[in-house]
Amino acid sequence: MRSAEEKTVLLCALDDDLEGLKGYSPLHCSAMWGQLDTLKTLVELNADFQAINFRGEKAVDVARRYDKLDCAEYLAWAEAKQNLQAFIQEVRAIVADQEKVQGKLNKEDKNICINTCSAKSDWINNTRTATAQDFIEQKKLLEDVLAPVLLKLNAQPEASMKTRKN
Repeated sequence: MRSAEEKTVLLCALDDDLEGLKGYSPLHCSAMWGQLDTLKTLVELNADFQAINFRGEKAVDVARRYDKLDCAEYLAWAEAKQNLQAFIQEVRAIVADQEKVQGKLNKEDKNICINTCSAKSDWINNTRTATAQDFIEQKKLLEDVLAPVLLKLNAQPEASMKTRKN
């Protein structure tokens, strides 16, 4: 016998072209039916928070529409956490790409990025009671700290600027 959660995932895992699904992903279906445990499993499996149904709704919107507030709260929390983690990974990837940073970032700039990202990762791993708002605020703080460094990556090197002036 299958649990309700398993049935939810199996039902929604059908082909996306199926007429009746109308863009509802397993995340949408779980949110609509109030299947919090299934949502947690799907989030662990990196479900797409940005997927939209035929109404233009993300799963969190569907949960709100069907008054599944525990699911909506969890999805908002998980998306905020994922957004912070994704930003940390993006910064780490940029700093690790020698081609992108060559001549634009010095060692101190790279260390600021690496150390700040490590501190935020530690915060994520060690904070058990963080709210969605906490993740949003931590991402904003990280963006503010790293903005001056990341701005340097968008600046053109001086040598190419002098060449263009001539």
